[in-house]
Amino acid sequence: MAKLTVGSGINEYLAELQKLYGSTDKIVGRTIYEGAKVVTDAVHDEIAKLPESVATPVQKQGLMEGLGIAKMRTTMLSADVKVGMDGYNGHVTKKYPNGHPNVLVARSIISGTSWHPGKNDFVGRAVNRSRSQAESIMKKTCDEEIAKIMK
Repeated sequence: MAKLTVGSGINEYLAELQKLYGSTDKIVGRTIYEGAKVVTDAVHDEIAKLPESVATPVQKQGLMEGLGIAKMRTTMLSADVKVGMDGYNGHVTKKYPNGHPNVLVARSIISGTSWHPGKNDFVGRAVNRSRSQAESIMKKTCDEEIAKIMK
């Protein structure tokens, strides 16, 4: 029968694992937000590249100002954030007295509409372009956070 011999440092290692377990939410949150920042920056760059035939300067400004990261949502098995548009741009009309909703403008650019022909998936391009960089930043951040606890 096999015999397991445990060294003297096992209690210290178990204490570090317990600290790591207690800090999991903090580590996951920081990791996810760091990745989301990379994706948000990429979407911001794609908005800036949109030609005026696709989005007016007022629409682009509204999209840039309305772009953000939502509060993290957690469930038993996952944690996530959403990168997206919020608020209104400065183009005030009778129908939209606060300005056009940025979500409406973004969706019309991405999918095209009868009043906004042509499709320009600037969000999809940004996400695809930044995916590997976001993943590497997230891995680095997670490793750094774990290393702080597991000295």
